[in-house]
Parts: sequence; structure tokens; C-alpha cells
Amino acid sequence: MLLTWAQTDACVSDPVLGGMGYHYVNPANIGSTDPSRPAAVLFEDGTDGKRHLVAAEWVVLEVGRPAPVMFDRKFDGPNVIPGLGSTYDRHVWLYKKNPSGLFARYNPKVKCPAGAPPHP
Repeated sequence: MLLTWAQTDACVSDPVLGGMGYHYVNPANIGSTDPSRPAAVLFEDGTDGKRHLVAAEWVVLEVGRPAPVMFDRKFDGPNVIPGLGSTYDRHVWLYKKNPSGLFARYNPKVKCPAGAPPHP
């Protein structure tokens, strides 16, 4: 199976909570709670000029249903993702330690370039 990952435009960050990084999204995986099929993989810019994988994210449309459970935890949300609407999401910081927790939405150690717009 060919996987199609599309990069979103901006590095996602929050001025207080930290960053998420750049999202590469596989639209076919939106709605999946299969641990092997994240809807997005998150990257940050490294000091070597390359992007480095930091986390995976699962996204499920809310559409009036309760938050799904994965890894014995309810998804966060509902949240609004531009272009998708109301969603639940689960972040897992597998590739960069997160002092806010393995399942936190933001990681204070992930930095976006100066001037990056805050998360909507």
C-alpha cells in the first residue's frame, strides 16, 4: 500500500504550552484509532538543517459522538482543526521526550521558527 503524506503549511505552536511542530497528514488515516495508522506524524527543524520526527497524532471527527479511547486514554477534545471541523485527537510523543507528558497535546521542548503563527 502506498502511503500519501502531505505537509501542512506551518509549524504549530502555542506561546504558553510549547510546540507541536510540522504536521505531515495522511488523509486516509483520519478517523483511525489503529495504533499503526496515525493521521499525522509531527516533525521539528533540527540544528543540522533537517526535520526530525517527534510525535504521532491520531485524529477522529467528532460529529456528535463521544471521544474515542486509545492507549487506555480518552482522546483530547473536541477541538477545531481548520478544514476538518470539530475533532478529537491523541498525540503520542514517541520520538522526543515531553516534560508535559507522553500524551500531552503540546511539547515545551518543540520550538517553531521565530514568527511562526500560533495554533488557531
